[in-house]
Amino acid sequence: MSSQIYLFEDEQLTALDVAAGRPLRWAAWHPDGSWCLLVGNGGTALRYEPGERKLRPIDTGTKRNLRGAAFSPDGSRALLVGNRGAVLLYDGRVVEPLPSPSNENLRRVAWHPDGEFALIVGNGGTALRYQAPSTLRLRSGQASLRAGDALAPLPGDRAHTLRAIAWRPDGAYALIGAYATRFAGYPRPHPLYKCDGRYVQALLATDDDDDFVAIDWHPDGRRALIAGYAYDERTDTASSKLLTYDGAGFGSQAVETTGALLGAAWHPSGEYALLCGEGGALLRYTSDGIEQLASGTRDNLVGPFWQPDGSSALLLRGPGDRVYTV
Repeated sequence: MSSQIYLFEDEQLTALDVAAGRPLRWAAWHPDGSWCLLVGNGGTALRYEPGERKLRPIDTGTKRNLRGAAFSPDGSRALLVGNRGAVLLYDGRVVEPLPSPSNENLRRVAWHPDGEFALIVGNGGTALRYQAPSTLRLRSGQASLRAGDALAPLPGDRAHTLRAIAWRPDGAYALIGAYATRFAGYPRPHPLYKCDGRYVQALLATDDDDDFVAIDWHPDGRRALIAGYAYDERTDTASSKLLTYDGAGFGSQAVETTGALLGAAWHPSGEYALLCGEGGALLRYTSDGIEQLASGTRDNLVGPFWQPDGSSALLLRGPGDRVYTV
C-alpha cells in the first residue's frame, strides 16, 4: 500500500483513503483530540477529523512549504512554521503571518507547557522565541491574539540544522536535536542542545555525522527518547541511533532497521513508544526492548502523531530522500 497518511490503531497500520494533494510534512493534534492539523508543501494546511476521516483545507495565504506546527496547551492558537522564515498564527478561524527576523527554513515549533511562549528552530542554527500576546477577554468570550506578538532570535550555541524540539513536561528546558555535520565547519559538532527559553546550550558532542530528527519526553518527565541516525559518507549509508536522556546522562539502545529512524513518540500512557523510519520501519520500544511491527508498506514513515487519548496515531509518508523527509 502507498498513501500520504497512515492510521495506527488496534496494533495495525492502515492507509487512509484521503487526498492531500501536496506532500505533507507534519501533524499536530488539537489538545482536546477532536481534530488534527496537517501541514505541508506549497502552504498546505488541512484539518483531519477522525470521525469523518476527511481532510478540509485551511487557507494559509502562503505558497511556502510548511514544515512544522504546534498548538498552544489550551488549544486557542497554533503556530505553523516553514521555509524562508515563515511563521503563521492560526486562531481556529484565520491564519495570520507574523513578521519574522529570519529568512532560514524553519522546521519545528514547541510551546512551553504553561503556554506563555514557544520556541521555533530551523536551518542555520536558527532558534526563535515567540512571546504569546497578552490575552484580552472580549464580550464575545473570544481572545485577542494579536496584541503584543513578538518573535526574537535567541543567543547561544549553534549547529548547521536544528531539526527537532520537545519540552520537558515541567517546562524546565527543551531538548533540541540537530544535524551534526562537519560541513558546517565544526571539528566535533553537537547533535543535541538544551534551551531554557532564553539561551541555547550545546549538550552532546559527537564524532559521527549524527542527525537527531525526533525527540519526545516520557509523560512522567524522567527521560527523553532521542531518535535519528548516523550518516556514513564513505558508504552512503545511514545507521539508526536511539538514545535516552534522564537529565544527568545518556543511554544507548541498539536498533535493527534497514534504514534510518525518522520518528519516535511515547504513547500518552507512557507504556511504550512507537518508532518509525525508512522503508516502512515500524517498531515498539519498551523497557524490555524493541519489537518489530509489520507496517505493510515500504514508504518512509514520519511521526507518529498520537491522538491525545492514545486511541490512535497518524503517520505521514515522507519523500524518498531522508534529508528532506524531516
